[in-house]
Amino acid sequence: MKTAKGLTLVELLIAVFLLSVGIASTLMFFSNAMLSADFAGDISVASTHAEHVLEEMKSRRSLEEIQGTNWQEWALQQDFNMLPNERVEVNFGNIEGALMDVTAQIHWIKRARDNQVSFMTTLSR
Repeated sequence: MKTAKGLTLVELLIAVFLLSVGIASTLMFFSNAMLSADFAGDISVASTHAEHVLEEMKSRRSLEEIQGTNWQEWALQQDFNMLPNERVEVNFGNIEGALMDVTAQIHWIKRARDNQVSFMTTLSR
């Protein structure tokens, strides 16, 4: 009796299918990892910008001076490495005597998605 050696066509097709699924999964993993790393970098840049805004507020002499500043214009003059369509918003709330709550928000749009980082603190003068 002769025994057949080798693979049948069905076995070969299954092996090729499993190999292609494995390769496609690996490529999808690396693609998602690159997008995540890019987004993490954007969050880092936006966080740095928000920190700069809050640090500049600390250096100001009065709460009125802080409220009277156009923070978007200030950020543009600082020569930051701006994110795509980045804008700076500063909101003031809960002003009680010498205390004021401040929220610095950095918004940017990337890949048709609106992103935001917010930092909140209380300032006193």
